[in-house]
Amino acid sequence: MNIRLIILSLFLFGVFNSHAQRYMTSPVADDISTIQISAMGNWGTNPIIKLNSKEYVTLDFDRLGEYSHSRLKYNIYHCDLFWQKSKSISEIDYLDGFNGNLIDDYKFSTNTSVDYTHFKINFPNKDIKLKLSGNYLVEVYEDGDPDYILLYACFSVVDDKVQIGAEVSSITDIDANKGHQQLSFSINHRFNINNPSEEILPIVRQNNRLDNQRIISKPNFVGGNKITYQHNAHLIFEAGNEYRRFETISRRYNGLNVDRVVYQAPYYYMDIREDKIKADKAYSYDQDQNGRFAIRNAESSDTDTEADYFYTDFTLSVDEPLSEDIYINGEFTNNTFSDKYKMVYDEDAKAYRLSLLLKQGLYNYQYMTPNGKLYTTSLIEGQFHQTDNEYDIYVYYKPSGQRYDALIGMVKIQARAK
Repeated sequence: MNIRLIILSLFLFGVFNSHAQRYMTSPVADDISTIQISAMGNWGTNPIIKLNSKEYVTLDFDRLGEYSHSRLKYNIYHCDLFWQKSKSISEIDYLDGFNGNLIDDYKFSTNTSVDYTHFKINFPNKDIKLKLSGNYLVEVYEDGDPDYILLYACFSVVDDKVQIGAEVSSITDIDANKGHQQLSFSINHRFNINNPSEEILPIVRQNNRLDNQRIISKPNFVGGNKITYQHNAHLIFEAGNEYRRFETISRRYNGLNVDRVVYQAPYYYMDIREDKIKADKAYSYDQDQNGRFAIRNAESSDTDTEADYFYTDFTLSVDEPLSEDIYINGEFTNNTFSDKYKMVYDEDAKAYRLSLLLKQGLYNYQYMTPNGKLYTTSLIEGQFHQTDNEYDIYVYYKPSGQRYDALIGMVKIQARAK
């Protein structure tokens, strides 16, 4: 068996213990907040662009506090499909330009209770061009101290060489119109692929989550220029439920699902309406944004620097504490499950609580609990086959002799509510 497939099999079953770090978009320093990375600066887009095109990725983030003399730099690294730094290629192979460039687009906040500096940068730019397709990591650090990493940001570059046809169904191999959704897809190519099982590796994500992404190791059928993946257990996903939503776009009035906004010097505090468990309720459609958030402020013209930060209180009403931990999850948590996003049970209030410092805007979130090495919405949100989920299929290619994982196709599909 090919060593690459052995590692892949171990990775799929959660026992692959590599010392190499697997990266994801997330803050490292405590004063970094509101990381957003998108294609062309367009809200709601995944950070993926085409190779050798005029497209670019935009990275935005805030650094809290007063840093009028702070100078930040960044490095870019090529990564394999596991989001580990590519070891077999050097900087000169994937970059036209050099690392260690300054981030010179930054602005200080104005008229806010929380001081911060907003940073923005596009890739590629006048200093950096990208020569290969695949996954890329951005490391932002303090000038003069490259070991002091402030944040990681991840994006991808695709060199379109295949066409991907896909569909999602609530009629799955384990149930029908209940709590799951199943994907099937095919890859059409016009070049020679000697061994599709070893050279082609698709990755599927639901709502851009990395915690439950699926790496599909073997196709069901290979014929001519078509590779087919169907009736595969790894392509069955929990259907979940629509994300909960709230808006904090104003200091003067309560937004969507907000109970109150109050100023208690020196900060603003906001209470989200008390949430209830949905798992024991009937499905109810809501037009969510599949976990995303957007920065908005109804009283300003420049939300990058005039949107304020509120201490935002989440409350989930539960009569008795659960044996499982409960986490807040969404794009604003970087789809991670650290202690920062773990709810705490309040015996007096008979509710789980959590307070987070969040920038004004529109937010999607859900409550999740551990399920083995994964996380599930089953206990709190429920599982409903009608849920309008978003699925992304990334196709990676590494033929014999090639030293990196190329990204040769990507498609997004929607599971429409019925």
